[in-house]
Amino acid sequence: MNTDFRIGLISDDPYHSGLLKGYCQAHRYKIFETAVDKESINTMIQMQPNIIVLAIGLAQDRAQKNNFDLIRQISINHQIPVCYLRDVNNAANSGEDPACWVDTTLDAPLNINQLNDYLHSKFKHHHLFIQEKRNRERRTANDRRLLMLNQQNKVPGNNHPANKNMPHNDDTDCFTVEPFQIDQRSKSVFFNGKLLNLTRKEFELFELLAKDIDRVFMTDEIINHLWPDNNRATKSDLYQYMHLLRKKIENDPNNPQWILTVKGFGYKLNMAEPAKMN
Repeated sequence: MNTDFRIGLISDDPYHSGLLKGYCQAHRYKIFETAVDKESINTMIQMQPNIIVLAIGLAQDRAQKNNFDLIRQISINHQIPVCYLRDVNNAANSGEDPACWVDTTLDAPLNINQLNDYLHSKFKHHHLFIQEKRNRERRTANDRRLLMLNQQNKVPGNNHPANKNMPHNDDTDCFTVEPFQIDQRSKSVFFNGKLLNLTRKEFELFELLAKDIDRVFMTDEIINHLWPDNNRATKSDLYQYMHLLRKKIENDPNNPQWILTVKGFGYKLNMAEPAKMN
Protein backbone atom coordinates (compact mmCIF):
# COMPACT_ATOMS: atom_id res chain seq x y z
CA MET A 1 0.00 0.00 0.00
CA ASN A 2 1.34 3.42 -0.98
CA THR A 3 1.30 5.49 2.21
CA ASP A 4 1.75 8.87 0.48
CA PHE A 5 -1.42 10.93 0.74
CA ARG A 6 -2.20 12.62 -2.57
CA ILE A 7 -4.55 15.52 -3.30
CA GLY A 8 -5.63 16.39 -6.82
CA LEU A 9 -6.49 20.07 -7.20
CA ILE A 10 -8.63 21.32 -10.08
CA SER A 11 -8.72 25.07 -9.70
CA ASP A 12 -8.85 28.35 -11.54
CA ASP A 13 -8.43 30.35 -8.32
CA PRO A 14 -4.85 31.43 -7.35
CA TYR A 15 -5.89 32.04 -3.72
CA HIS A 16 -7.11 28.50 -3.10
CA SER A 17 -4.20 27.11 -5.06
CA GLY A 18 -1.65 28.87 -2.84
CA LEU A 19 -3.52 27.98 0.37
CA LEU A 20 -3.73 24.29 -0.48
CA LYS A 21 -0.09 24.12 -1.56
CA GLY A 22 0.95 25.55 1.81
CA TYR A 23 -1.33 23.09 3.63
CA CYS A 24 0.07 20.11 1.71
CA GLN A 25 3.65 21.24 2.28
CA ALA A 26 3.06 21.58 6.02
CA HIS A 27 1.56 18.06 6.21
CA ARG A 28 3.92 16.51 3.67
CA TYR A 29 1.07 15.57 1.38
CA LYS A 30 1.55 15.40 -2.38
CA ILE A 31 -0.52 17.80 -4.46
CA PHE A 32 -1.19 17.58 -8.18
CA GLU A 33 -2.64 20.76 -9.64
CA THR A 34 -4.27 20.77 -13.03
CA ALA A 35 -6.03 23.14 -15.37
CA VAL A 36 -9.71 22.76 -16.17
CA ASP A 37 -9.49 20.71 -19.35
CA LYS A 38 -9.97 17.05 -20.26
CA GLU A 39 -6.34 16.23 -21.08
CA SER A 40 -4.93 17.80 -17.90
CA ILE A 41 -7.56 16.17 -15.69
CA ASN A 42 -6.90 12.73 -17.19
CA THR A 43 -3.15 13.21 -16.61
CA MET A 44 -3.79 14.05 -12.96
CA ILE A 45 -5.91 10.91 -12.51
CA GLN A 46 -2.89 8.81 -13.51
CA MET A 47 -1.27 10.02 -10.27
CA GLN A 48 -4.06 8.22 -8.37
CA PRO A 49 -5.07 10.99 -5.95
CA ASN A 50 -6.85 10.00 -2.75
CA ILE A 51 -9.21 12.94 -3.18
CA ILE A 52 -9.99 15.68 -5.69
CA VAL A 53 -10.46 19.24 -4.47
CA LEU A 54 -12.60 21.12 -6.97
CA ALA A 55 -12.33 24.92 -6.84
CA ILE A 56 -13.64 26.33 -10.10
CA GLY A 57 -16.37 28.82 -10.81
CA LEU A 58 -19.69 27.70 -12.25
CA ALA A 59 -20.55 28.79 -15.75
CA GLN A 60 -23.34 28.31 -18.28
CA ASP A 61 -21.13 27.46 -21.26
CA ARG A 62 -21.16 23.95 -22.68
CA ALA A 63 -17.41 23.37 -22.21
CA GLN A 64 -17.63 23.99 -18.47
CA LYS A 65 -20.58 21.63 -18.14
CA ASN A 66 -18.58 18.98 -20.00
CA ASN A 67 -15.75 19.44 -17.50
CA PHE A 68 -18.11 18.84 -14.58
CA ASP A 69 -19.47 15.74 -16.32
CA LEU A 70 -15.91 14.47 -16.81
CA ILE A 71 -14.98 15.01 -13.14
CA ARG A 72 -18.18 13.33 -11.98
CA GLN A 73 -17.55 10.33 -14.24
CA ILE A 74 -13.93 10.06 -13.05
CA SER A 75 -15.07 10.21 -9.44
CA ILE A 76 -17.49 7.34 -10.06
CA ASN A 77 -15.20 5.17 -12.20
CA HIS A 78 -12.11 5.52 -9.99
CA GLN A 79 -14.01 5.84 -6.69
CA ILE A 80 -12.26 9.09 -5.84
CA PRO A 81 -14.21 11.41 -3.49
CA VAL A 82 -14.57 15.05 -4.51
CA CYS A 83 -14.45 18.00 -2.12
CA TYR A 84 -16.11 21.00 -3.78
CA LEU A 85 -15.41 24.61 -2.80
CA ARG A 86 -18.61 26.43 -3.60
CA ASP A 87 -18.80 30.15 -4.26
CA VAL A 88 -22.11 30.94 -2.54
CA ASN A 89 -22.34 34.28 -4.36
CA ASN A 90 -22.46 32.62 -7.77
CA ALA A 91 -24.13 29.30 -6.97
CA ALA A 92 -27.63 30.75 -7.14
CA ASN A 93 -27.09 32.01 -10.71
CA SER A 94 -25.37 28.88 -11.99
CA GLY A 95 -26.58 25.91 -13.94
CA GLU A 96 -25.77 22.51 -12.49
CA ASP A 97 -24.35 22.65 -8.97
CA PRO A 98 -21.83 19.85 -8.24
CA ALA A 99 -22.99 19.94 -4.62
CA CYS A 100 -25.62 17.37 -5.59
CA TRP A 101 -23.05 14.66 -6.42
CA VAL A 102 -19.75 15.49 -4.65
CA ASP A 103 -18.68 13.85 -1.38
CA THR A 104 -18.67 17.10 0.59
CA THR A 105 -19.12 20.82 -0.03
CA LEU A 106 -17.21 23.61 1.69
CA ASP A 107 -18.12 27.23 1.13
CA ALA A 108 -15.43 29.44 -0.36
CA PRO A 109 -13.23 31.09 0.72
CA LEU A 110 -11.70 27.92 2.10
CA ASN A 111 -11.37 27.46 5.85
CA ILE A 112 -8.29 25.25 6.11
CA ASN A 113 -9.37 23.88 9.50
CA GLN A 114 -12.65 22.64 8.00
CA LEU A 115 -10.75 20.90 5.20
CA ASN A 116 -8.32 19.37 7.68
CA ASP A 117 -11.18 18.06 9.86
CA TYR A 118 -12.91 16.57 6.82
CA LEU A 119 -9.75 14.82 5.55
CA HIS A 120 -8.91 13.34 8.94
CA SER A 121 -12.48 12.11 9.37
CA LYS A 122 -12.77 10.75 5.83
CA PHE A 123 -9.34 9.11 5.77
CA LYS A 124 -8.95 8.29 9.45
CA HIS A 125 -7.73 4.74 8.87
CA HIS A 126 -5.33 5.87 6.15
CA HIS A 127 -3.75 8.49 8.42
CA LEU A 128 -3.48 6.05 11.32
CA PHE A 129 -1.76 3.55 9.03
CA ILE A 130 0.78 6.16 7.92
CA GLN A 131 1.41 7.39 11.46
CA GLU A 132 1.89 3.90 12.87
CA LYS A 133 4.26 2.96 10.04
CA ARG A 134 6.34 6.10 10.62
CA ASN A 135 6.36 5.51 14.35
CA ARG A 136 7.58 1.92 13.90
CA GLU A 137 10.36 3.02 11.57
CA ARG A 138 11.37 5.83 13.90
CA ARG A 139 11.31 3.59 16.99
CA THR A 140 13.52 1.05 15.23
CA ALA A 141 16.06 3.69 14.24
CA ASN A 142 15.98 5.40 17.64
CA ASP A 143 16.29 2.11 19.50
CA ARG A 144 19.47 1.39 17.55
CA ARG A 145 20.86 4.81 18.51
CA LEU A 146 19.93 4.33 22.15
CA LEU A 147 21.56 0.89 22.16
CA MET A 148 24.76 2.37 20.78
CA LEU A 149 24.59 5.14 23.41
CA ASN A 150 24.15 2.59 26.21
CA GLN A 151 27.09 0.58 24.90
CA GLN A 152 29.25 3.70 24.83
CA ASN A 153 28.25 4.50 28.41
CA LYS A 154 29.59 1.09 29.50
CA VAL A 155 33.06 1.74 28.07
CA PRO A 156 35.67 2.08 30.91
CA GLY A 157 36.79 5.65 31.38
CA ASN A 158 33.62 7.17 29.99
CA ASN A 159 32.86 10.24 32.14
CA HIS A 160 29.20 10.41 31.17
CA PRO A 161 27.39 7.33 32.54
CA ALA A 162 23.78 6.86 31.58
CA ASN A 163 21.14 8.21 33.94
CA LYS A 164 19.76 5.23 35.89
CA ASN A 165 16.29 6.74 35.69
CA MET A 166 16.30 6.93 31.91
CA PRO A 167 13.90 4.64 30.03
CA HIS A 168 15.55 1.53 28.60
CA ASN A 169 15.31 -0.09 25.21
CA ASP A 170 13.15 -2.91 26.47
CA ASP A 171 10.51 -0.65 28.07
CA THR A 172 7.36 -0.98 25.95
CA ASP A 173 5.97 2.26 27.38
CA CYS A 174 9.02 4.26 26.30
CA PHE A 175 10.12 5.67 22.98
CA THR A 176 12.99 7.82 21.81
CA VAL A 177 13.09 10.84 19.52
CA GLU A 178 16.75 11.75 19.64
CA PRO A 179 17.92 13.43 21.79
CA PHE A 180 14.67 13.09 23.80
CA GLN A 181 13.51 9.97 25.62
CA ILE A 182 9.83 9.78 26.58
CA ASP A 183 8.67 7.47 29.37
CA GLN A 184 4.89 7.20 29.13
CA ARG A 185 4.71 5.08 32.27
CA SER A 186 6.31 7.63 34.60
CA LYS A 187 5.20 10.62 32.48
CA SER A 188 8.83 11.76 32.18
CA VAL A 189 10.91 13.30 29.43
CA PHE A 190 14.71 13.14 29.31
CA PHE A 191 16.96 15.37 27.23
CA ASN A 192 20.32 13.69 26.56
CA GLY A 193 19.80 11.73 29.77
CA LYS A 194 18.78 14.79 31.82
CA LEU A 195 15.33 14.67 33.38
CA LEU A 196 13.07 17.58 32.46
CA ASN A 197 10.64 18.56 35.21
CA LEU A 198 7.47 18.86 33.15
CA THR A 199 3.99 19.37 34.50
CA ARG A 200 1.17 17.10 33.38
CA LYS A 201 -0.03 19.41 30.59
CA GLU A 202 3.53 20.12 29.47
CA PHE A 203 4.19 16.38 29.22
CA GLU A 204 0.96 15.74 27.31
CA LEU A 205 1.83 18.56 24.91
CA PHE A 206 5.36 17.33 24.27
CA GLU A 207 4.25 13.69 24.03
CA LEU A 208 1.70 14.59 21.33
CA LEU A 209 4.29 16.42 19.21
CA ALA A 210 6.88 13.67 19.70
CA LYS A 211 4.59 10.89 18.53
CA ASP A 212 4.74 12.15 14.96
CA ILE A 213 7.62 14.53 14.33
CA ASP A 214 6.85 14.65 10.60
CA ARG A 215 3.48 16.21 11.22
CA VAL A 216 2.25 19.74 11.85
CA PHE A 217 -0.40 19.65 14.58
CA MET A 218 -3.18 22.17 14.10
CA THR A 219 -3.81 24.58 16.98
CA ASP A 220 -7.41 23.45 17.49
CA GLU A 221 -6.32 19.82 17.38
CA ILE A 222 -3.81 20.37 20.20
CA ILE A 223 -6.38 22.24 22.30
CA ASN A 224 -8.88 19.38 21.92
CA HIS A 225 -6.17 16.90 22.93
CA LEU A 226 -5.12 18.81 26.05
CA TRP A 227 -8.62 19.81 27.15
CA PRO A 228 -11.04 17.25 25.63
CA ASP A 229 -13.84 18.05 28.09
CA ASN A 230 -13.35 21.78 28.35
CA ASN A 231 -15.11 23.78 25.65
CA ARG A 232 -13.82 27.04 27.13
CA ALA A 233 -10.12 26.30 26.55
CA THR A 234 -8.66 28.85 24.12
CA LYS A 235 -5.57 29.50 22.07
CA SER A 236 -4.32 31.70 24.91
CA ASP A 237 -4.26 28.64 27.19
CA LEU A 238 -2.22 26.74 24.61
CA TYR A 239 0.18 29.66 24.11
CA GLN A 240 0.79 29.77 27.88
CA TYR A 241 1.71 26.08 28.11
CA MET A 242 3.76 26.25 24.92
CA HIS A 243 5.75 29.13 26.43
CA LEU A 244 6.32 27.21 29.68
CA LEU A 245 7.38 24.07 27.80
CA ARG A 246 9.81 25.98 25.62
CA LYS A 247 11.40 27.56 28.69
CA LYS A 248 12.33 24.06 29.88
CA ILE A 249 13.52 22.74 26.52
CA GLU A 250 14.94 25.59 24.45
CA ASN A 251 18.19 27.47 24.90
CA ASP A 252 16.31 30.59 23.85
CA PRO A 253 12.50 30.25 24.21
CA ASN A 254 12.06 33.35 22.03
CA ASN A 255 14.04 31.70 19.22
CA PRO A 256 12.99 28.04 19.49
CA GLN A 257 14.94 25.32 17.71
CA TRP A 258 12.97 22.27 18.79
CA ILE A 259 9.28 23.20 18.93
CA LEU A 260 8.55 25.32 15.88
CA THR A 261 5.54 27.43 15.06
CA VAL A 262 4.19 26.82 11.55
CA LYS A 263 2.46 30.10 10.86
CA GLY A 264 -1.20 29.78 10.02
CA PHE A 265 -1.33 26.10 11.01
CA GLY A 266 0.10 25.09 14.39
CA TYR A 267 3.24 23.47 15.80
CA LYS A 268 5.71 20.69 15.05
CA LEU A 269 8.67 19.04 16.76
CA ASN A 270 11.75 19.82 14.68
CA MET A 271 14.43 17.16 14.32
CA ALA A 272 16.10 18.60 11.22
CA GLU A 273 18.80 20.64 12.93
CA PRO A 274 19.62 19.31 16.42
CA ALA A 275 20.58 21.96 18.95
CA LYS A 276 22.59 21.73 22.14
CA MET A 277 21.10 22.45 25.52
CA ASN A 278 23.10 24.22 28.23
